[in-house]
Formats: sequence, C-alpha cells, structure tokens
Amino acid sequence: MRSVHEGDVLDAAVVGAGPAGCYSAYRLAGAGRSVALYERSDRIGGRLWSVSPRHAPDLVADLGAMRVHRGLRPVLGLLHALGLDGDLVPFSFSRPENLVQRHGVVTRAREVRPVPDDLVAQAAERLVPGFADLRRRTHEARGDRAREDVLATFRRRRDRVRLADRPLGRLTWPQALDFALGANAVAFLHDVGGYDLRHSGESAAARLDLLLRTPPDAEYLTLRHGMQSVTDALHAGFTAAGGHTRTGSGLLRLDRESGHYRLTFAGLPPARARAVVLALPPEALRDLDPDGLPVPRRLHRALDAVEAVPAFKLFLLYARPWWRRLAMTEGRSTTDTALRQLWYGGTGPSTAADGPALVLAAYPSGRCTRAWTPYRDSRPHHAAGPAPTPAAAMVDHAHALLARMHRLPDLDRPLDAWWADWSAAWHVWRPGHDARDHAPVARHPLAGERVHVVSDCWTPDPGSLEGTLTSAEDVLRTCFGLPVPSWWRP
Repeated sequence: MRSVHEGDVLDAAVVGAGPAGCYSAYRLAGAGRSVALYERSDRIGGRLWSVSPRHAPDLVADLGAMRVHRGLRPVLGLLHALGLDGDLVPFSFSRPENLVQRHGVVTRAREVRPVPDDLVAQAAERLVPGFADLRRRTHEARGDRAREDVLATFRRRRDRVRLADRPLGRLTWPQALDFALGANAVAFLHDVGGYDLRHSGESAAARLDLLLRTPPDAEYLTLRHGMQSVTDALHAGFTAAGGHTRTGSGLLRLDRESGHYRLTFAGLPPARARAVVLALPPEALRDLDPDGLPVPRRLHRALDAVEAVPAFKLFLLYARPWWRRLAMTEGRSTTDTALRQLWYGGTGPSTAADGPALVLAAYPSGRCTRAWTPYRDSRPHHAAGPAPTPAAAMVDHAHALLARMHRLPDLDRPLDAWWADWSAAWHVWRPGHDARDHAPVARHPLAGERVHVVSDCWTPDPGSLEGTLTSAEDVLRTCFGLPVPSWWRP
C-alpha cells in the first residue's frame, strides 16, 4: 500500500477501530489500497478489551468479548492467519462443582434439576419438531451449501409454526418459552441462566436460528493473552502495510464532493476518501449529522430492527484464589442476586493455586444492570491500570454478595478492581425482523454511493466475532472486489 499523507484522497476511510474496522482496514491495506482508520476513543479494539492487573501482570481480564468456539471455522481460520492459534486455550463454562444460587439457596450445579440446557433443548423441540435432528445435521454438514440446505429446511419448519395464531417471528423468546414450557420454567431459566431472560425483547425466530447454529457440545476457547490480541494483530498488520490511524476522532458528518467523500471529525481536519466504511455501532450511526449524506435516514428501519442490550463486567483481584477452598477451580457460577454471573479466575486460563487471582465478580445484563444504580455514584475505588475504575460502593457490594453466596463471612477484601460499563454490549433482533431483509441495506445504504456499513448487528449472530467477519467479508468481496482470503474456512 502506498504511504498515506495528511490531505491525500484515500482509497478508503474506515471509521471505527473495533473488530469490524480493524479487520476491514487490514484487508483493504493488504490489497494495496490507501487506507486510514479513524477511532473516536483513545484505544484500538472496541469490544475486544483485555487488561492486566498491576499486581499480577500475568493475569488477563477481558472486559469485552471473551470466547469463541470450535464451530466458528472462519474465526479459527483468521486466528491461524494471524499466528494466534497457538495461543488458544480452553475456556471453561459451567462446571459440575460450581454453584447455582436461587432464592437464597446455594447448590452445586450438578445437583440442579431440571438441567437448564435440557429445558431449552426441550422447548426448541416442542416449538420446531425435529429441531434436534436439524441441529445435528447442521454441524455434520461440510461446506456452506450443505449447511445452507439444512438451515433452509429449518426455517421452513420454523416459519410454519403458529402460537396463538402468531408466527415465531412475531414473538419474543420468553413468550415462545412460556408457550413451550410455562411461566415457572421461564422464571427458573431466568434465575439460574445468568442472563436477563424475563425481560428480553429478542425475536424467538432469531434465537432459535442462533441455537441451531451453535453446536450442542460446543468446545469454547479463549486467547491466552486476551481477546484483544485479535484486534492488536489486525491493527499491527494494517500498520505494517502502510495504514494510518487517528484516535480521538469521532465522525460528525459525511458529505459527497466531486469524485470523493468529505469526512468531518470532532477535533481533526476533514479527511477525503473515494470510499467509506462505517464500522460503527447503531448508536453512532444514528448520531451522524442528517444534513450530510442521509445515512441515518436510509438506515432507520435497520436501526429500529435491533435492540441494544446493556451489560457490565466488574473484575476483582484477590490475594489468592479463595474459591479453591470450596473445591472450585474455574468456570462460571450463577445467581439470582445482582451479581448474576461470576467466573472464577476471570476469563483467562485457570489460576494458579497460590498468588493473586481474578474473579469476574459481576456480569449482569439487560434490566438486571439497574440493581447497581444506587452504587454507581460513590467515590471511586482506588485502582491503577488502563481500565475504568468502579465506584467503591460497587466493589463493597460485590464483595459482600460474593462472601454471602460462598458462606465466607471473613473473606479478605480485594486488592483491586476494574470494570467496563457497556450501554450496548450486544444487540438482538426484535420480533418482526429478519437479517436477510436488513443486511443488504446496511451493506450499501445509499444507492449509487460508495458508503458501506460493516457491523455484526445485522447478521444472524449479532454481538459475535463471526458476525463481524461475515459482515465485513460481504462488503469487502461484493463492494470492493477483494478475493476470498486463502485462510477462509467455510
């Protein structure tokens, strides 16, 4: 790629340096295009955000996305191409010895009945007869065509289903579960599942689609040095190819000029480019000046089709892994208290038996985040490092809930704390909307213009790294003429 200089008319301007933007810039620069990458914040990575504690630099806390699974072949292909596949380590989900707390009663996960995953599988089979067989065939299929054939069969069956004269595509997932299992089962799944199921606005059709494409025996993985390793490697490759990055540059407005586009940023001189890739979340797309190119107006239906889900992660660093005294080493416990989900050892490999240890102490989502509102505005907890500092009252509350749940009234206080508050941690499809209808508009919102949107939001798997890659490759191949990368694994 030729060098990028201030004032040049770029082949492409990529706005947003999260996974979608870093990947798009990496691919375009590698194809010899002159590319600049713009990011509103002061860091690269977006929702891939990994930090290490000052007291324990060998530990990693993933404040954003934290896992992939072996069924995500394109993602694994990319990790191999970036030289990161050697850093893949097992990511432990729920383990039999871990805890489930509901209505003040704490039990080991192996003793919980009914088994939550079995309940969900039972509901899926009742809603779409033959679901289990279709799911098995999906993951035994080889190649995109074979999988698409199975998926088409599933969608035909799913779309014929009517509950109270309404198709599944017009119902939320909790409504469909209520029909299939009853209200008590929905309440049980909400309490023990860790996520805000009861108030979810996610389309039942979209959730079943996602469940079908997730292997029933999925093997989860993470990266030894944190998931931000992905965007770090992409950005390094982009820079090595001659790419130019400007942080602290939020896009305000996009205009057409003769033969190119003018991008107006906060705090930066305008940039000019012959093509623009907007790798931005829906909230940032809505905020673009409507007096420029009417991207927000053209995207309004797509923007309204998805619902943002808030979530936050609060990590605590303890002097030692106290949970080992309770015969637990790693993985997740769940609770119906404000903590909702907690992960022993944080999100990385298993913690050593001695020495400092992380715990992802609270991971609420949806309306469950509101339980923390009274604790947010106190003085900050004194922490050091690159991550935001939680309020001292939040740390105190989380520590107290952990001590009570684990029956450790004398639990030593944490050494440090970090947190990330995501007002839109991921998005879900609202009832009445389908990715197949909105993805083409997002890819090319303005007819006749070389302005494109890359986002996981308008894919069948919003919030995922696979959704990001799928969206980006769609734009790069269709709109920029880039070939399929050699490492792509269908």
